[in-house]
Amino acid sequence: MVFGTKLLVYGGFNQTYLTDYYIFNTVNNVWSKSDIEGESPGPRERSTLVPFFEDKLIHFGGYYCSPDMEVEKYYNDVRVLCLSQMEWLSPEIKVDEGCELPLPRYGHTANVVKKRMYVFGGFTQQQ
Repeated sequence: MVFGTKLLVYGGFNQTYLTDYYIFNTVNNVWSKSDIEGESPGPRERSTLVPFFEDKLIHFGGYYCSPDMEVEKYYNDVRVLCLSQMEWLSPEIKVDEGCELPLPRYGHTANVVKKRMYVFGGFTQQQ
């Protein structure tokens, strides 16, 4: 994801789950690695990380499968990455009246419009 003049890369999958965080500065073409405090989303793939406001990013959902393929997990949790503090935050989640939490999913898209995150599509265990 691009944030200002930086390309941010968090986690992923490369024969094992990755939870590292890299920053590419597009001005001077330099890669750097950063540690993040707080409770991270944990190992998973195909989640979303979208810009929220000011210095915050929202991480949502994802999928995990153990190396022996015995354990599968689908997520619908939300974490906020505060870039100025380099810290993961766990916000209190509320649901509008008449609404339910989105099903756990991966491979979806997400966007923020006027301080609301919209999640579309993806795959879930209930297919």
